[in-house]
Amino acid sequence: MTSATVKQPAEADSPEAIRERGALGAALLTVRAAAAQVVAFGGTLVLAHLLSPNAFCIVAFGTTIITIGNFFADGGLGAALIRKAGDPTVDELRTLLGFQLVVAVAIAVCLAAVGARAGTTGAVTAIMAGSLPLLALRAPHAIALERALEYRPIASIEFTESLVFYGWAIATVWAGWGVWGFASAAVVRALAGSVLMNVASPLGLITPRLARGTLRSMLGFGIGFQAVGLAALGRNQGVNLVVAAVGGTQLLGYWSLANRLLQVPFWLFHALWRVSYPTMARLRAHGEDTRHTVERFARVTALAAGAMLAPLAASAHYLVPAVFGANWAPAATPLPWASAGLVVAGPISVAAAGYLYSERDVRTPLSATIVNGAVWIALTATLLGPVGIAAVGVAWMLASWTEAVIFSRALRLHANLAVERLIYVPVAIAFASALLAGAVRPAFSSRLVEGITIAAVALAAYVALSLAFNRADLLATARRVRSLR
Repeated sequence: MTSATVKQPAEADSPEAIRERGALGAALLTVRAAAAQVVAFGGTLVLAHLLSPNAFCIVAFGTTIITIGNFFADGGLGAALIRKAGDPTVDELRTLLGFQLVVAVAIAVCLAAVGARAGTTGAVTAIMAGSLPLLALRAPHAIALERALEYRPIASIEFTESLVFYGWAIATVWAGWGVWGFASAAVVRALAGSVLMNVASPLGLITPRLARGTLRSMLGFGIGFQAVGLAALGRNQGVNLVVAAVGGTQLLGYWSLANRLLQVPFWLFHALWRVSYPTMARLRAHGEDTRHTVERFARVTALAAGAMLAPLAASAHYLVPAVFGANWAPAATPLPWASAGLVVAGPISVAAAGYLYSERDVRTPLSATIVNGAVWIALTATLLGPVGIAAVGVAWMLASWTEAVIFSRALRLHANLAVERLIYVPVAIAFASALLAGAVRPAFSSRLVEGITIAAVALAAYVALSLAFNRADLLATARRVRSLR
């Protein structure tokens, strides 16, 4: 078999080196997500003064369509190559590129044909669709970096893409291009990111090719992997539709803001989800018992999740109206409930998903996502009338706990591991810290100062209780963070 990746020295590819690169990758991706959000906030603020709200709606619609198109163009083939014990062959990488290019071009052509007859919104979407083939060009190179757990260039490139996107958008809109400049920024971002990814990759020139046998072997796992993402997409849009249908557009607005705020802890979860699968796959290829890595992911994620979610849950009712205005106060009500769900389900899903994918089990993550969505949507529809917008948070909490049960049972079956026993202490500490801080009634004239004070009390209580009851995990995590410098 011809390998298309650059071989690393044995010591650089040892199990311990793999674990270290995985930990560093999670940290880098989390920081990158935070930095990209800062850039996005600043860029959006500038563009909001240059464009009308209607222009933002048009580009938002186009972004949604392109995101869905890129999802289908991916086909899950990259995930199939990540889990391989050996390096992908040239034929596999060429087939990956060929498949994604064919699908991406087909989608882009269809969107262009439809968009030409759909007014400004359609035309903007058609321009943005030009990014799909450019995104496909990076696929083999991104897989090579992910398999090698080389997340430093990945994080740098993704942050650079954010800078390029908003830099181009602001410059062209300022020059008078209007919404067309904003739309073209998607194409420029994809081009810049793909060029940089090709430069950073250890691969040489990869030309596209479609080999049926190779494609068939990759699609088996890839389709199942993509089905999980499709189920998650359907779940999220289903919740939005239910909120709009039952509660109206005002409640949907509240939920949209609450959901955006909940993306902050998801910076950590997404980074760990992304890193855990290739890390587990590489360790499995070395014949390592990955149960110890599952335990480490669960412990670290539980500790970090509690540190973020306890302050958020305790201070939400103060900070949301203080920062966004009194009219947005109802958006705070789902946050404590959703945080209670995430602090349990987040660590378990991060630990379980990567392990199960590395064991070629896509059925459990798919089942967990479908059940989670069914419970969340059904309970939201049932409770939204009598409870109000808080129903979405309550439903998310119960759906998350249900998902956690499914993943926990799978880990007991596959790995003989009771993951819930690893996280119950930090979870209990997070609940106690949030309740303790919530009982504090600071007497300040500013609700912003009150919110910051309560969040600080929650974090201080969490650290103090962790030192008292979870000292080993806290110190081990601190040592690991210091070692990543």
